[in-house]
Amino acid sequence: MPFICVEILLTALDPYLFNGFFQSDPDLGFRVRSYFPTADGGRTNQFGFNDRDYPLQKTPGTFRVLVLGDSFCWSGGHDGNYTAILERKLETYHGKHKVDVINAGYYATHTGEQLALLKKFGLQYNPDLVILSFFVGNDFQDGDPNRKRIIVNDAQVDIDRRREHKILGYPIVFPGRLLILMRQRYEAYRESHNAGDGTFSEDTYLTVERFRLDFFNRLAFETGRYQQNIDYILQSVLAMSDLLNSRHIGFVVAIFPDEFQVSPDLFTAILQKFKLKREDYDLGLAQNLLGSFLNSRGIPYIDFLDRFTAEGRKEPLYQLRDSHWNGAGNQLAADILYDDLLKRTANSPQTPGLVKQ
Repeated sequence: MPFICVEILLTALDPYLFNGFFQSDPDLGFRVRSYFPTADGGRTNQFGFNDRDYPLQKTPGTFRVLVLGDSFCWSGGHDGNYTAILERKLETYHGKHKVDVINAGYYATHTGEQLALLKKFGLQYNPDLVILSFFVGNDFQDGDPNRKRIIVNDAQVDIDRRREHKILGYPIVFPGRLLILMRQRYEAYRESHNAGDGTFSEDTYLTVERFRLDFFNRLAFETGRYQQNIDYILQSVLAMSDLLNSRHIGFVVAIFPDEFQVSPDLFTAILQKFKLKREDYDLGLAQNLLGSFLNSRGIPYIDFLDRFTAEGRKEPLYQLRDSHWNGAGNQLAADILYDDLLKRTANSPQTPGLVKQ
C-alpha cells in the first residue's frame, strides 16, 4: 500500500515535481519545453525547438526552409548547429532576411514521430522546403510502430501504445514511477562517475555503437530482423513526401552517417571489444536501402557519407564519445546542404533561387 500511494502521488504531482527539459504532450507523447534554458546560454523557442522564434507568417519575398531531425539539431547550440550555420551562409549569398532556416528537431525522435511533429508544429511556419535529417545510426532501429515515448520524472520512457493505460490522465508505467526515478538517478550518477568528463565512458560508448552496428549486420538484414521497423520508417517518409507535395512544399532527405562509418578506428574498436567479424557487416547498408527507396519514389536526397569519410581523414568531425558532430562536423554538414541547394536550384527563377520539388 505505501508503494501504491507513492505511485499515485508521483503520478498526480508529476507536473509540479518535475519541470525539466521535457514535458508530456497528448499528441506526440513528449515534447521539449517552451522557452527552456539551454546549455549554451540560450533558450528554446515557442515550440521547444533549438532556435529563435520566427513569425508564423513569413515575410513576403522570404524563402523558408524547415529542418526536421533529432538530437543532431541540438549539437553546437543555437549558433553552432548546422542549421544556424546554413542560414548564415544563405544569408551571405542571398542577402539579409531572404532565407529562413528553421531548426525543428526534438531529441530522441525517429521519422514517424517527426512526421507527427511536422503536422502539429512544423506546418504552422508555412515552409517552402522541408529537409528531413535522417540518422542511419538509429532511425531505422528506433522506428518501432508500436513505440510511444513519454516523459516520466523528466526522463524519456518507452511504452507500447497498444497497451497504454492511464490514471488521472497520465500513463501507468512499469515497474513504477518510483523505481524508474531511482534507476534514472543511479544510472546518471554511475555514468558521470565512470566518464568523469561529461561524455559517455569508453565502455558505454562502444556498447551504444555496437547496438547501432547491429542494423548493418548482413544476416540480420537477410533474416528480416528489422523489417517491420524498416517498412514503418519508409512509409513515414513517403507519407511526409505526399503531405508536403499536396501543399506544394519541397522535400529533401539528408542522410547522416554514424561515426563508425566515418572512423575506421572506431569500427575496429567495436569489432575487437565484442569479438565481431568484419565481413559480417555492410557499412553502406542503411544508405543503400534508403537511397534505393527514395530513388524509386522520386524523392531528392543528399548522402553525407562520402564527404564525411573524406574530411574525417583530416580532422575529427564528432564529439569525443558522444556520436554527435563537433564544430567541424556541423560546419561540414552546413556546407554540404548549402552546396547541394545551390546546385539543385542554379537555373530556377524562384526567389531567392531555391526550388520546390
